Amino acid sequence: MDQVQGFHAVVSTCTASIREIQDRLAELLDDLEYTDRDRFSVRLAVEEALVNALKHGNGRDVDRSIEVHCRVGSDSIRVEIMDEGDGFDPSDVESSCEEGNILTPNGRGLDLMRRFMDRVEFCGSGNRIVLEKTRSDAESACA
Repeated sequence: MDQVQGFHAVVSTCTASIREIQDRLAELLDDLEYTDRDRFSVRLAVEEALVNALKHGNGRDVDRSIEVHCRVGSDSIRVEIMDEGDGFDPSDVESSCEEGNILTPNGRGLDLMRRFMDRVEFCGSGNRIVLEKTRSDAESACA
């Protein structure tokens, strides 16, 4: 039977809130004994999404909040993050991996999220992101 843990939080637009969410997520991943590789992947992707919500979505406005829904099961992880910004069209952000964009400061976070998660979806106006990852098996984590 799938063991599921999770939380819902509405936090202020500040770096301390990002650390709080990261710590809560790390506890869940540890409790369900996810591999080091999965823990790294999820933490990195969620951190990038939270930083984007803080900087780009909410414009560092402390009067705005970030909403997080986190579900960690025995087999998969789902994190949904929503900011109070106007949103954006992710297709307008060029990949930092494409030729000519290597030194550009934008797009790296999206590239990292897509690289480390199995599913990255922007919803609505682009101010809500869903990140999902299926648990790696222990053998593939060593490869």
